[in-house]
Amino acid sequence: MNFTVSTIAGSLADYLAPVMPGVTMYEDPNQQGSIPPCMFLQQRYSHIEPQRQSGFFLRRIGLDLTYLEDYNRPDMQRLYQSAAEALDLVMETFPYSDGSSEETALLRTYDREWRIDLDAMHYKFELRVWVALPEDAVKMRTMDYHEEVRDGG
Repeated sequence: MNFTVSTIAGSLADYLAPVMPGVTMYEDPNQQGSIPPCMFLQQRYSHIEPQRQSGFFLRRIGLDLTYLEDYNRPDMQRLYQSAAEALDLVMETFPYSDGSSEETALLRTYDREWRIDLDAMHYKFELRVWVALPEDAVKMRTMDYHEEVRDGG
């Protein structure tokens, strides 16, 4: 299974569609042409920690799910708070798929928090995923070795 921020955004869009009806989900911040209400996913940071003995890496990715409403609404604060509370109820885990098969994995979110700015609600969380890099090299081969002893004289 492949793991990318793009496939995370797609999995979140599928998962959150019934929770946030009428909200369009974008993979990246969309400056023009987006019609509120909408959400987009931004990567805030990424840390990779190798686990020497296992060959796996712990990948920690900080994400910001940003929710936008029409800036001129008088009830904008209440809408942002309602969206944040709806996300709190469903974002402990979510199903992840890379889109290449029917296989899904349940991803857990960590350090969830949200804040409301003047123009958006930011729902921040971290993913901690064990990943392995694909390897094309052959790790071990056999070798024919014939010991030869020579007389030193």
